[in-house]
Amino acid sequence: MGAVTYLSDFLYNAWTLLGNQILRLRRPRPLYVLLDLSGPYPEHRTGRFRWIRQPQSIDELRDQLKQIAGSDAAGVVLTMSSLQAGLASVQSMRSALAGLRRAGKRVVAYVPEADMRTYYLASAADTIVMPEAGALDIAGLRAEMTFFKDALDRLGVAGAFEQMGEYKGAAEPFTRAAMSEAMRESLSAVLDSMFAEAIAETAEARGIEPAALRAAVDRAPLSAAEARAAGLVDGILFEDELPRFLQTPPRLPPVILPWTLARRRLQKPLRWRAGERVIAMIGVRGIIQMGESRNRPPLPIPFLGGAATGHATVARAFRVVERNPLFAGVILSIDSPGGSALASDLIWREVSRVNRTKPVVAYLGNVAGSGGYYVAVGASRIIAQATTLTGSIGVIGGKFTVRGLATRIGVNREILARGDAATMASAFVSYSAEDRRRLRRHMEETYDRFVSRVAEGRRMPREDVLAVARGRVWTGRQARERGLVDRLGDFPTAVAAAKELTGIPDSRGVAVVPVRPPRAVGLRAPAVLTELGDVWTALSSLFVERVLALAPWEILFR
Repeated sequence: MGAVTYLSDFLYNAWTLLGNQILRLRRPRPLYVLLDLSGPYPEHRTGRFRWIRQPQSIDELRDQLKQIAGSDAAGVVLTMSSLQAGLASVQSMRSALAGLRRAGKRVVAYVPEADMRTYYLASAADTIVMPEAGALDIAGLRAEMTFFKDALDRLGVAGAFEQMGEYKGAAEPFTRAAMSEAMRESLSAVLDSMFAEAIAETAEARGIEPAALRAAVDRAPLSAAEARAAGLVDGILFEDELPRFLQTPPRLPPVILPWTLARRRLQKPLRWRAGERVIAMIGVRGIIQMGESRNRPPLPIPFLGGAATGHATVARAFRVVERNPLFAGVILSIDSPGGSALASDLIWREVSRVNRTKPVVAYLGNVAGSGGYYVAVGASRIIAQATTLTGSIGVIGGKFTVRGLATRIGVNREILARGDAATMASAFVSYSAEDRRRLRRHMEETYDRFVSRVAEGRRMPREDVLAVARGRVWTGRQARERGLVDRLGDFPTAVAAAKELTGIPDSRGVAVVPVRPPRAVGLRAPAVLTELGDVWTALSSLFVERVLALAPWEILFR
């Protein structure tokens, strides 16, 4: 098998070298590749079928930049018309662009307008230009939370929730009219950390003092002329003037082609497949729930729309990896605020069990909070970006009661029950003192188990875990300082850690193979009614699960 692979690669490389030489001879002008970095940029493709249109992933961007770096292209021109990526994703994209610059390619960002997130990414370029009428709206970062308690009171709906840890405020929007002091403290600390990170890295990239950049942010929005005077952009010109701007006499002005056209003119990379073992990649995306993974329609409620990860799907993926000798180790790639505490514990079990025989490295993306962090602590290493939202070691539990709403609209519901706790889950019956005691006891057990899992996985004294738990959210840098994360870096950093743990030499390339096992049960065919049903499934998870390990909030970057 190895000899066949080497022969196949030899023939492929011979043909590739011939094609690459022809491309070099036929190119009279320098080539710049136009890349539009727009959309949410997930770390990996989430779908099974490549022909189904999906947002570009960071993995695919890295592959593009790697091909450009290995070609004779002069560089890339970046546009960012509608960037929606999280701050940790932006850090990964900046790292990928830095690699292209280290390969000797020029990176130019053309930004007609830019908010803080867009400019943070653009600062990874060695040159930033914008048109005369452009604006730099780098107003900073903000977090917004909406509180529904007063509105629910008017409707006759009551939120009855308990929380373990004073910072575990996931239910506060339904039980309070404003932030608690604990939530304000935690959220303010996270914003401070993220803002400082973005300012420091952007200022370093632009070669200016952080205080000067902070002053420019406080004056935003800035016109193109003001941005250039502050050292934030390098040139003011229209897009059609870019070829002359990029020209290096005596050569002709370069040609700028979008990726779809430029890829045909780029030299293809050579390949040598050593036939060695590979690294498996298993993803945890969106809400963590019992059962199968699925994609839900987008919802206006944070975290409840989009991808949902089922414990059964993840468990089967780990068992595929465990049985297959081809896989040397696993990267558990997480971008999740958590969800079901039970499902999180069951996934944790698979992670920690397989980790005994095949090393598991957890990579934390934009958010790996509560249940998202729970599933990571069974791994040998945890890698996060400096701005990853993580931690939130705590749980909430409770329900909404709609008896007041039902009475108001003339609905009367009769309930017959057997068993002292039979009505605990009913939305038409308020908790009794005994019900709350039962719920609290169950939550205390779950919280105690969560803390124990962290202490065991991170090899930390229980007292140290309790000091950083209590539901508090940390950035990746803060988590690293407190022992919750091993190293700061992007997905390639996680790959390097996996190679180290599996004994694969750092100089040797290794394939990372996504593992998506077939579903154990069929899911309904997509249809409008199915999507409406999935919306209800997402919303009703607050009712069905008695205890949730769910992060308390998300941050919007503007």
